[in-house]
Amino acid sequence: MDDANTLIIVESPTKAKTITKFLPSNCKVVASKGHIRDLPEDRMAIDVEHDFACDYEVVSGKESLIKELKSSLKKADRLLLATDEDREGESISWHLLEVLKPKIPFRRMVFHEITKSAITKALDGGRPLDENLVQAQEGRRIVDRLYGYTLSPTLWKKLSNKKLSAGRVQSVGLRLTVQRERERLVFKQSTYYDAKAQLLAAQKQGFEAKLTAYQGQRLANSKDFDSVTGEYKAKGQVLMLTKEQALSIVKELKGEQFKVQDIQRKPFVTRPSIPFTTSTLQQDAIKKLHISASDTMRIAQKLYENGFITYMRTDSPSLSGEGTQAARNLVGQLYGQEYLSPSPRYFAAKSAGAQEAHEAIRPAGDTFLLPSDTHLTGKELALYELIWKRTLASQMAEAKKATTTVTLEAGSGTFTATGTEIVFPGFLRAYVEGSDDPDAALEDKETLLPAMKVGQVCPLESLVEVEHQTKSPARYTEASLVQELEKRGIGRPSTYATIIKTLLDRRYVVKEGAALAPTFIGFAVCQFLETNFPQFVDYDFTSMMEDGLDKIASGELDKKSFLCSFYCGDTGLQNQNVLQLQQDNKVVSKTLQLPHISDSNPVMIGPYGAYVIDANGAFISLPLSWTPGTITDEDVKTLIANGKEKLQPVSLGNGAVNGEAVKVMNGRFGPYWQEGEGKDAKRASIPKWVQDADSVEDLELANRYLGLPRNLGKDEEGNDVLAFKGKYGPYIACNNKTRNLKKTDHDQQLFSITLDEALVLLSQEVEKSGAKGKKGGSRMAKASTVKELGEFEGVPVSLANGRYGYYLKAGKENIALPNEYKKDEEKALSLTLAEAVEHIRTKRAKD
Repeated sequence: MDDANTLIIVESPTKAKTITKFLPSNCKVVASKGHIRDLPEDRMAIDVEHDFACDYEVVSGKESLIKELKSSLKKADRLLLATDEDREGESISWHLLEVLKPKIPFRRMVFHEITKSAITKALDGGRPLDENLVQAQEGRRIVDRLYGYTLSPTLWKKLSNKKLSAGRVQSVGLRLTVQRERERLVFKQSTYYDAKAQLLAAQKQGFEAKLTAYQGQRLANSKDFDSVTGEYKAKGQVLMLTKEQALSIVKELKGEQFKVQDIQRKPFVTRPSIPFTTSTLQQDAIKKLHISASDTMRIAQKLYENGFITYMRTDSPSLSGEGTQAARNLVGQLYGQEYLSPSPRYFAAKSAGAQEAHEAIRPAGDTFLLPSDTHLTGKELALYELIWKRTLASQMAEAKKATTTVTLEAGSGTFTATGTEIVFPGFLRAYVEGSDDPDAALEDKETLLPAMKVGQVCPLESLVEVEHQTKSPARYTEASLVQELEKRGIGRPSTYATIIKTLLDRRYVVKEGAALAPTFIGFAVCQFLETNFPQFVDYDFTSMMEDGLDKIASGELDKKSFLCSFYCGDTGLQNQNVLQLQQDNKVVSKTLQLPHISDSNPVMIGPYGAYVIDANGAFISLPLSWTPGTITDEDVKTLIANGKEKLQPVSLGNGAVNGEAVKVMNGRFGPYWQEGEGKDAKRASIPKWVQDADSVEDLELANRYLGLPRNLGKDEEGNDVLAFKGKYGPYIACNNKTRNLKKTDHDQQLFSITLDEALVLLSQEVEKSGAKGKKGGSRMAKASTVKELGEFEGVPVSLANGRYGYYLKAGKENIALPNEYKKDEEKALSLTLAEAVEHIRTKRAKD
């Protein structure tokens, strides 16, 4: 088949571009740009009565791609499906086969890195489609769809908020953050004391020693308090000092001699961390590079598709023989043979059934590129370098260290000084946990004590009491939440970034520094699910679901049986939902059980967020900046005492519309901006993305929204063309004609669309939507094409005609032509491809 015309389908254009460089001329690579079919968003589309059959639809906008793929298939002798080597990639390939129905031989093209040798080798190999992997992916998709589409409406009803959602793994991730916050709220903080001495050894070298015992009794330390509750748990001869006792002891011991009683030196070794898996890469990138889990995966995907690293979704820490040798060769070159481990290190996955267990994430190829030779920049370079260092360190020698503990006596007090010496840095030369600068970190990790001997008297420079306070359990960060999810077997590493992003996007948690703090909404959703659907947010149950999906992937479990056990029967989700909807527990569900807030003034949840009720029955919204962990019962009582009418809005300065004061206000329908006073004041709702970004006090943003609608100019008949922000999204309007704009996070098109672009959009005809499952609305019909001009950057360029005259189309993009072309048919038809390309480039440059 070496000379056979081969069609290769991958997911992304970047991957297609990189692979093409390594292929012979008889191979054509096309990108599917993800799934070509999926479940529709407007309905569940799962037929529970017929073996959970899925009603898939072609993804909107993929029709032309499918047409192109079918056309390419007719010219090919064989088809290679080169989508990612995991369940999702297997599913994408399955959908391609279901839609394309190829009549030529096809195989899965298997590779885990995009290098010339890997791609060349993969051309001659391959395997059949793995139906078990497809079934496992579909099983996960169905479970998540059943969970979200049946539980979310129950949440809407019980908590009076249609913006809420429940997710199989997302809800368990939320529960972890809420439980941690509850622990923090009930934690009993304790204060205890000890003392520290600044002493001098020979040649007046200073060191510090800590008071650890007095009159033979050990002093209390942090280990004597329960780390979760804060309760004092020490028993027996342990002395917990008060401040007065500590001051008294300090005064007593200042006149004593400090004499060395014992010196203990203990050598030990530390071993390097295993190579990166998806989970550990996310954790380290968050801690070291301050990159979020979702950004880490996005950057890693780009590095993989451009041929810099191996596949980034893996549970396996193992290195191939090629990767192991490449790492060892480079260690020898850069650091010398003494820094190599005596023999190659091999690593195994924690469980034999680890999903997507290909190889650890490492630099691609049999020779690792030095970070300085990659030509990468910014976060891409930083992440590649992190992977490069960790891979090298895994094949380096152990670090040899030694701790020295010196015990000193002073009257009735016993003091201890400790030091750590790095005898041989080993792998620490390349990689230090929690640091992006190994050389600087080596200095930080080494705390040397001066030379001393037993019986030596060390002069005292100072002796002071030291106050300690026990610390409540730390909130989860993105890194520690990923670590906890993996430890409990909840979800899969490839889903962790999505879980965290969903929690943040839904505003179930917010970031306070690096920490994830649950909001009142987050508490409410978690409380409702724990109370009424405990099985479905149980950690062990969620972990068992993952085990079930793994068994489907390995062919040990039938998908239908798995789904039935989850959804059907008395204890299944379907029946539990029915029972819940029959209960009259709406008020109880909306009332938050917060351990630090009095039952006399409870916080409640409604359609517009958290609120309290005053003595007159008036609803008072809680400030947006409040979270359960940052307020006290006294704060709530003060809010109620001040009353709704006394809540002061935040003033931002003068606005750009009328030059009057702009304020952030809180109303029945949520926060809004207001310019001016009274009935003539200009008002604009604050979009959710602005609230999530904590930009509600950005005057420039406020002016943009208060300035709506935008007047783009006039059409040829003198009618105003306006851009609006409507209830159902942004749109343009002119003379009773409207067209929807793209819904984007930051309303980019609403504020960037030009008059010419709007006129082109308004000129296109609209047909009533007859798409299955759509509720009303309209859909753009295909443009009326007058002349095909050719291709530019891989998309067709054509001349089209609409109500406002001639214009260009480049793929799905509409490009307005200068006025002299719009109504002049002869001039428009004389346009060449080169001239059209110049108009396209000019328009894009303006954008």
